Amino acid sequence: MRGYRIVDLSLPILDGGGFNMPARMTYLDHRSRARLVAERAGLRPEDLGGRANAIEEFSFLNCHTGTHMDAPWHYGDTAAGGPAPTIDEIPLEWCVGDGVWLDLGGRQPGDSIGEADVHRALEQIGYALKPRDIVLIRTGTAAHYGEPGCDHMNPGMTPGATAWLGRQGIRVVGIDAGIWDRPTEMQLADLREGRSRDTYMQGHRTAGEYGMCILEWLTNLEQLPHMGFLVCAFPVKVHRAGGAWVRAVALVKNADVAP
Repeated sequence: MRGYRIVDLSLPILDGGGFNMPARMTYLDHRSRARLVAERAGLRPEDLGGRANAIEEFSFLNCHTGTHMDAPWHYGDTAAGGPAPTIDEIPLEWCVGDGVWLDLGGRQPGDSIGEADVHRALEQIGYALKPRDIVLIRTGTAAHYGEPGCDHMNPGMTPGATAWLGRQGIRVVGIDAGIWDRPTEMQLADLREGRSRDTYMQGHRTAGEYGMCILEWLTNLEQLPHMGFLVCAFPVKVHRAGGAWVRAVALVKNADVAP
């Protein structure tokens, strides 16, 4: 895009990896597919020139693999006082907007990021949120994407922080980790051991109360200015799904381009 640089905010979908629910992908090369096409058509591979388009990658994965967007339906069947929208019902206008990223790294896995932390991060960059900003949280977890246990390495956003963002009119938030909340296994362990109650997925569920969508497994936030860029993160239109994969990017105006 002329006058802008594009920063890729997306991580690749991997075959395997150290995730709770890894994807499984099977690739066919050109000659293998030529044999399949020829067999189906009653021909010889040579009749196809010995190769065919390698278009048959077989994938087994869920809609929350890699960089993706959670729709309110993912958190529950109601949102913002009405039926929760599925990912194919999310207004496309929500998926593009002015971005701001907050550096909330330096925390340990399972730490909580509260409302006061968000206020401090905004004060540090001298920015006041406006409705429909897309707010992105950097924790540093994306550096470990695909490593064993990477789903258990992040701090999580509290319900209080999430609710405050919702009250500012934010419709899309994002984080460079596989989950907006603390790691799922830590939440479940707390429940099993009686350390906390009524805390399971409360960051997500609070987002649902405000009808918010959540981008997860973002990357490269540190390559952006803290504000003054455009985020584009359109989800794949998966019918009736609670989430879908996105190719999230940021557009940053070049310094030599007049406003």
